[in-house]
Parts: sequence; C-alpha cells; structure tokens
Amino acid sequence: MPDAADLESMYGASYRADSGSEQAGDEKDPGWVLAWLDRLTPGTFIDYGCGDGRLLVEAKRRGWKVLGVELVAEAAEEAARRTGLPVATVEQALGEGRVADVLHLGDVLEHLTDLELELPRSLSLLKPGGILLAQGPLEANGNLFLWTLRLARWLKTAKPVEMPPYHVTLATREGQWALFRRFGLTPVEQELSEVFWPAPSRLSFRESMKPRAVALYSVRLVSRALSRMNSRRWGNRYRYAGRISNESERQLRIPTAHQ
Repeated sequence: MPDAADLESMYGASYRADSGSEQAGDEKDPGWVLAWLDRLTPGTFIDYGCGDGRLLVEAKRRGWKVLGVELVAEAAEEAARRTGLPVATVEQALGEGRVADVLHLGDVLEHLTDLELELPRSLSLLKPGGILLAQGPLEANGNLFLWTLRLARWLKTAKPVEMPPYHVTLATREGQWALFRRFGLTPVEQELSEVFWPAPSRLSFRESMKPRAVALYSVRLVSRALSRMNSRRWGNRYRYAGRISNESERQLRIPTAHQ
C-alpha cells in the first residue's frame, strides 16, 4: 500500500486537475445526495472528500451547516478558497467530534489504505442516529464488461498501463455491503448501477475511427443492458445509505491513528 508520501503525490495537484473529467472516472451523483438532504431537517452536513466543494455549496443553499474534509492540506485550503466555506483536513475534522447529521463518502473508500482504521474514524464524525451516504466504484464486481476485459487479457498480453494507482482497493458488491455491516451500519438504501467508465460514454467522429474505442463502447452498452436486468448483483457502482444504531455505536471501537 502507498505510504503517506506516496498519497500526497497521488492525490496532489495533478489528481485534482483531472478529478472532474471523464478520463478520471468521476461518476459521483450529487443529485442523489441533495435529494436525501431535501428529505431531512437541515443540520450539519460533512462531505468527506469534498473535492472542489460544489456539493458543499449546494447543501449550504439548502440551509445546511457544512464542513468539507480533504486528505491533503493543500486540497483543503484550495477548496476553502474556492467556496468560501470551511474545509478541514481529516485530523482537524476529527477534533470536531460527533457533529454530522449526514456524512457523505463520495468516491472515497477506494482511496483509503487502511479501512479498518480509516472508516471507523470517519464514522466517528456522525451523531447518534445520523445518516451515512456513500457511493463509489465496484471495480471487482461482476458484469459483462469486466468479464470481457479479463478474457481479452488472458487471450493476449496487454501493454501495462502507466498511470498512478488512484484506486488502491477494488470492491465487490458482497464485500462492500459486508464492510458497512462490520462497522455497525444498518442499510436504509443500497443500489447498484453500471456506468461507462473506463469505456468512453460517447463516440466522437474521431473516436469512432478507433477500433479499440468502438469495441469498449459497444461492450459497455450491452453490459449495461444486462446489468439492468440483474440489478441486485451486477454493476460497477454502488449507492448506500445507512444508520448506526445506538447499540452498535456503543460497541463500535473507533481506533486512533496510533493503534
């Protein structure tokens, strides 16, 4: 796993510059989060891994008190400057205690190198009975596109990909749900879907002249159609809403960075 210095480099300026692009695979659904906020009485909303802070701005407009959290201090400072809203590092946010009525982990867990430490630490920001909203990729979960890629790689050795390993863990549906259960969360909503990334989501004229792009696009179209027919098992993204019961919260041991 990457150490702290590697993480600083991986999630530095170049990563943030790409984070809103299709190339980077940013498929977060802010509309889903905002729909949840609209259903609830405004309180404190924490966006853990807030990126450029756009979701914080929308939540603030809806009457929520907001706090953004970023792994890298430079990213936190940049988001705060851009939005004019409070954005903290992880350690600074943990000093606030249990303040969140809603905690959002949007495309976060796949970047964490020690889930046994880092997930319960993030959950320690939730008030008793608070809502966790989580979404992200399931890059090891079954779908036709994944199986086709595996077959192609088995039949022909592909050129190694030369890029930073932005995602350090790959999850399946079963593994993702089990992770949430292990830390005392009870699901309120859990859904699977299949997005185009890393295949192109559309073909320009130039892209349509590239056999590889056409093949990826075509396989993904078929794969998405099949996944919709078996939406409880197949897909490459999840959305999850859950609560920690008071009993589970008492039993949940929140480790410190030194444990």
